[in-house]
Amino acid sequence: MADTSGTRRDRRAAARQERQERERAAAARARQRTRLFQLGGAVALAAVIVIVILVATGGGDSGPKKQAGETVAGQNATAALFDGIPQNGMTLGDPNAPVTMVEFGDLQCPFCKETSDSVLPDIIRNYVRSGRVKLVFRDVAFIGTDSIRAGQMGGAVAAQNKFWNFMHLFYANQKEENTGYVTDDFLREIAGGVAGVNVATALRERGNAAYQRDMSEAQREWQGTYGFQGTPAFVVGRTGSRLTPVNTDNGAGYDVLSGALDRALGS
Repeated sequence: MADTSGTRRDRRAAARQERQERERAAAARARQRTRLFQLGGAVALAAVIVIVILVATGGGDSGPKKQAGETVAGQNATAALFDGIPQNGMTLGDPNAPVTMVEFGDLQCPFCKETSDSVLPDIIRNYVRSGRVKLVFRDVAFIGTDSIRAGQMGGAVAAQNKFWNFMHLFYANQKEENTGYVTDDFLREIAGGVAGVNVATALRERGNAAYQRDMSEAQREWQGTYGFQGTPAFVVGRTGSRLTPVNTDNGAGYDVLSGALDRALGS
């Protein structure tokens, strides 16, 4: 029987490279979007920007399956993952942790979903829960209108200190990019799956201009400060010091991220 493992690896590598090229193109558009944020604000932005990205991979429409007692798929595992870990806005973990890792992401990004599903849980269990590392999410919302809608809701949930639950649950139920799936009903379902979130308040306050400014500033930092083009992108370092980009060209795997954290921790 022929060995097809190499062919499968080649296809995955080609798909990733194609996706990264699309993200670089979208990142260029994001630079223009940042200028539009400054000139016209969120309303003008929504009126003038249309981003169409052909997607080789995506979250798919079949979706995960609900477990017993869940109102949204992934609810139980998400609650267990973050139980007892302090949150403050978009920061997860002990505020005095010696090392900080920042993730630049987009809630529509399928590679961000892949990392959230299969890599970050072990980072959280092994580094964050022990108090050695705190995680910060910076939403660059560059893929399309659904990204902006998701990011605005994320900001409103972050104001209630439940962002990481919301983000993880959003990724667990992510669908194909730019299909208009991030509706009020979808956001209500995801936020409603996080214990302690006042969904009505989050929906009402998501239009706060501060959340739009946060996304605009995240884009400038992502591209201007660190020179990133795709997501997820990570920077790591001692808390309070300049953070260093992590090379994730071959994927944001656990070994890559844990190695960067170990070096920052001096272990």
